[in-house]
Amino acid sequence: MSPRDRRPDGGVLSQVFDVSGAQATRERRQQLGRDAVMALNAIQRNARNYGEDNKVFGPPIAQLKAAVMELLGADGLFELEITDDELWINRQAIRFDAGSVPLAANLRNELRERGIRAIVTHLPPPDTDLRLLVRLLSPAVPRTLGPRGDPSQPLKTFVLRTGPVAAAPDPASERMTRYATVYASAAFFVNHTIQQLRVGGELIPLWAASRMVQDLVDLQGAAPLRFLRLARMKPDQPDRYWGIHAANVAVLAVTFGARLGLSKRRRHDLGMAALFHDVGIAAIPANVLAKQGKLDQKDRGFLDASPLFAARAILRDREVHGAALERALAAYECHLDMVPKEGAPPEVGLGGRILAICESFDALTTDRPFRRAHSPREAIGIMTTEQLFRFDPALVDLFVKVAQPLL
Repeated sequence: MSPRDRRPDGGVLSQVFDVSGAQATRERRQQLGRDAVMALNAIQRNARNYGEDNKVFGPPIAQLKAAVMELLGADGLFELEITDDELWINRQAIRFDAGSVPLAANLRNELRERGIRAIVTHLPPPDTDLRLLVRLLSPAVPRTLGPRGDPSQPLKTFVLRTGPVAAAPDPASERMTRYATVYASAAFFVNHTIQQLRVGGELIPLWAASRMVQDLVDLQGAAPLRFLRLARMKPDQPDRYWGIHAANVAVLAVTFGARLGLSKRRRHDLGMAALFHDVGIAAIPANVLAKQGKLDQKDRGFLDASPLFAARAILRDREVHGAALERALAAYECHLDMVPKEGAPPEVGLGGRILAICESFDALTTDRPFRRAHSPREAIGIMTTEQLFRFDPALVDLFVKVAQPLL
């Protein structure tokens, strides 16, 4: 029997759940557990900077509610348990990919510090309860909570199983968690944004993205090497690719911008453009993205139009100002070749030239449906030879030095 089939209390999952019939399958339960953990992490992180009524909490609250409601419908229970080294959803250990492991550890530590051992409900939670979870994860709330949370504003449906407050984590571990949390939040944010755009969702919530990118800029200045190594993260699941790719490109671009001596404001704009440079894939049918063979003319048309969709998504229904225009332009221009097969070379701004290099390096070093990942050294070799027509040669030479710790 696998260790993952055992509950923390020694019970056996197979004795508790029959995963056939109306109940959630094990894999679906896994996904819903991951969705809930990511949503709670986004809530916890943003609760440091925003009041509980801020719009920034809308997407993670909606995701958490969807996971809770589906699990209630399938299992009649939502139970997120916290142990020393794992998170469990409805008596099943949750597996996380490489990019999400630090995120899970951060949530586990945060809940343990508050003495929370489990969050449980058998009833559909009202929106007021979901908003109260935002409050419970904010720095201002009492660190010790009762079964219904803060007695002054008790939860109606959720029950907290509580225990002794865990010892404070060691400062070095806390710093590493901070880096991992900011990175994972950015990746989650981009994936969620693409999902929303696919279904004709609302505008990109740039106010929330701006805060994340400012965190990235600040962290790069505090410990450049540790920050750069975040770009080694790779997705374990294909559906996480775009978020992790965007976060990696942002890390590389902010680092590159610092090496070039760009101001904090310009590095911030670079990071914003990096996060959203590929959101245009929301307009590409899923079957085209998954194709392993050669694309036909129609499929190629979808790909060619996606950079324009990304630029429009960044600017849509907003008063256009200089910074927004620069970000949209960089997100579009990074997909252009410096030496095209036909016609005159385009006039590509510095932001587009930087992002073209950073996004190609990360894409080449990541597994894709149509090929295996190249090593960082192989990627640099490809970029400085057969793909050099795509880039500014002087910037490529400098990027090789910037990326040296990753080689």
